[in-house]
Amino acid sequence: MIGVGSTVGAYEIVAELKSGGMAHLYLGRRQGPAGFSRHVVIKAVKGHLSSHSDFVKMFLDEGRIAARIQHPNVVRIEELGEHQGLYYLVMEYVHGAAFSEMLQGLAGMERRLTPEAAVALVANAAAGLHAAHETLDERGELLHVIHRDVSPQNILLGALGEVKIIDFGIAKARDRLHVTDASGGLKGKLRYMAPEQLLRSGIDRRADIYALAVVLWESLTMRRLFEGKSDAEVIKRIQEGQYPPPGAFADVPHELDTVLMDALAREPEARPPTAREFRQQLRNAVPGATNIEAGDLAALLWGVVGDRLDDRASRLPPGSAKTRQSIQLEQQPEDMVARLTAPVGHAFEDASTVPSTFVPPKIDSAPQPTPEYYYPEHTPPPPVSGPGDDLAVPLERPSQTDDFGRPMPQPAPPSDGSGSLILVAIVGLLAGAVIVLAALLFFG
Repeated sequence: MIGVGSTVGAYEIVAELKSGGMAHLYLGRRQGPAGFSRHVVIKAVKGHLSSHSDFVKMFLDEGRIAARIQHPNVVRIEELGEHQGLYYLVMEYVHGAAFSEMLQGLAGMERRLTPEAAVALVANAAAGLHAAHETLDERGELLHVIHRDVSPQNILLGALGEVKIIDFGIAKARDRLHVTDASGGLKGKLRYMAPEQLLRSGIDRRADIYALAVVLWESLTMRRLFEGKSDAEVIKRIQEGQYPPPGAFADVPHELDTVLMDALAREPEARPPTAREFRQQLRNAVPGATNIEAGDLAALLWGVVGDRLDDRASRLPPGSAKTRQSIQLEQQPEDMVARLTAPVGHAFEDASTVPSTFVPPKIDSAPQPTPEYYYPEHTPPPPVSGPGDDLAVPLERPSQTDDFGRPMPQPAPPSDGSGSLILVAIVGLLAGAVIVLAALLFFG
């Protein structure tokens, strides 16, 4: 068995990091001469699944595929092994938090990332994705790797400002041991799936680009791009392919709106052909993103979820994880939160300022479920309308309270025009009476 205190290959298991439904994550340590010591993550298959051939094949595929991807924006796989009948992966250890956790933290602070910060983070992730897409086999041929599960949960933000793609467990690639046939279930998180992925038709790297664009859209707006009361409703909205750009909800440059909406195109042919091209387009649209360095991102992470990082480190052996006191940040966390985030709730006050790329979303006005981790819906933007007001619909209903929970005055219900008609009739009667009276006086 693999557990805390046991030795797996050259590694001693010193702590359990996490236990999921299919695998355990342990903190391992390798020691050598002259005081050499290095920590790693060991991902081990749960015992009851070791006899499940399909799962074992998927696990082996993850190791085989990810081990070939060598890039600073992808978590490195160091070893694939077997211990007493259980398979395990040895991976690079990065103390940090998932992008989804940062979004949760920002939601609690009622703030969102600036376009510069969001693009800086996503551009790093795009670099890692491109490296995965370009991975070659031992013959120098493309493996055609597709992650298939790009989401905030699978983008890791390190304590030193690293941005890394993780979890290639359901990645698609040539020569996989495990093959999902057409009758298999959907692979990935529903709200980040490209339309062609939902149809289970042939997909390529552009499905990952689409998913990364959804991640960016949501990080800019702190809203769900696709929400619904059921999975069927979410699927329908994804397939319809009509939604507003982030600029309808936040202060986003028009150039970024254009790039993002191209990446979210329903047809793969209309999207950027590669993650590298998408990354370059993002950086061209928001030049300020290139000035944000790893030290800035590290300070931002500690400013948003620093307490959570310190709490996790306190549960591990001393010296195995970075703490706020053990690292030298180049910037103050509070300064980076002020510089790289903005209050949530800003929307275009006037319809004339809505970007020309805006497409009225085809949604009803029924209340939507509360998002899993985004800013509460009590300060929605005003309804957005344009030249075709009959096509535009309210994006969300106005709330009953302000940011601090105080009651807000409710607007008077719209008039149906009956008052104006009555006033016109009264004026007409008075004018007629004056004319009649004048005629009587004139003719005696």
